[in-house]
Amino acid sequence: MGNVLSFNEIVQLNMTGATPVKEFENINTFIDPTNKFKLLKSAAIYGANSSGKSNLIKAISIMQNFVLNSFRDALIEKDNRTLNITPFLLNDRGIEKPSFFEIIFIYKEKRYRYGFEVHNDIIHSEWLFFVNTNKEITLFTRKQKKIEINKRSFKEGIGLEPKTKDNVLFLTVAAQFDGQRSNKVIDWFKKIKILSIPNDPSYQLYSVNLYKTNEQFRDFSNSVLNSLDIVNLSTEEGVPVPIDINKIPPDKNLRSIFAAIGKIQKSQGKIEKILSWHKKYDSEKNMVEKIPFDFNLQESEGTKKIFNFLGPIYDCLVNGFILIVDELDLRLHPLLTKLIVSFFHVHNTKNAQLIFASHDTNLLKKDIFRRDQIWFTEKNDVAETDLFSLIEYREARVRNDASFDKDYLKGRYGAIPFIKDVMTEFE
Repeated sequence: MGNVLSFNEIVQLNMTGATPVKEFENINTFIDPTNKFKLLKSAAIYGANSSGKSNLIKAISIMQNFVLNSFRDALIEKDNRTLNITPFLLNDRGIEKPSFFEIIFIYKEKRYRYGFEVHNDIIHSEWLFFVNTNKEITLFTRKQKKIEINKRSFKEGIGLEPKTKDNVLFLTVAAQFDGQRSNKVIDWFKKIKILSIPNDPSYQLYSVNLYKTNEQFRDFSNSVLNSLDIVNLSTEEGVPVPIDINKIPPDKNLRSIFAAIGKIQKSQGKIEKILSWHKKYDSEKNMVEKIPFDFNLQESEGTKKIFNFLGPIYDCLVNGFILIVDELDLRLHPLLTKLIVSFFHVHNTKNAQLIFASHDTNLLKKDIFRRDQIWFTEKNDVAETDLFSLIEYREARVRNDASFDKDYLKGRYGAIPFIKDVMTEFE
């Protein structure tokens, strides 16, 4: 990707295992079936605040949303469209040139390379290739309004050129007309699951529904919840807390609004309440019963986050999806973040992948990650984000027995905040 958010020049997050790195080959990597090279099960991204970690995840999300929604978005009035791409704004040329997105991926033992360039909602270029017996074959290329199609390998695109608007990806047009290859690419993008807001209610709703219907997930969740002193979860029907109009300030408009909200609550009927069950003990420390807590009111933010994330984590592990998480360690104990990583390294039979941003240096250990799994974001003197892995570190070769966490905090790899002595401002 390039010229998007804080990325001016093109950067690449590479999930291919580096040839010189030999550690954890049988644990942290799996074999690409198309070309027999190593692929990484996870990547950890470190860097100072505002260095670009979240922007990297946002850029991946932007590409995914553009692929999945560009056809629909083009049907909406321009002022109401949601697929806005912010270029690098801290350079005179940034707003004048297109943003660049490209991804290489494997789907059903076929390797594809797909990308596009877009500026002010206009697609400047687009391309799709696939690899057959180690040879890359063009499926289609696009330059402005000119689209060239491989009539043998991409028959589904023939005749769709006039139907493709300049603000719509040709890939999505072909998919709308039931194109076989184009829908495979679309399906792969659906395999990316991005978690960025810890208290997003949709995560909890998904995890609760899975907990109620999937016995394997229930066992998986309980094994984690037990470590948090929760025996298990249950749900019961509850009712919304009624609004007491008398406690609302005597403003006619305000009271009418809350009265309307109250009517809506009543019309929706009962809602579901999550209960977390804990052991209760007597004075002799003998368990006497199990009592319910209101999960959302009485459990910690970290406990809620870990359960809310367990559904998407399980989904990715059993289906071989890609999970991308911003600030994985936020509100979580270091042992819990380490546990999540271990799910992908040790208990990962479907070749799922985890990509996450973090400040937790407790994870930055040589007994957890290979050198090619550790990535850094750092801004240069003109506020451009650079992205590089520990194996690509420019200043000196990093040994596989180095203390990654200590060397990082000492500033050896860069990507740490520069903190001046603020107390001098008060002297």
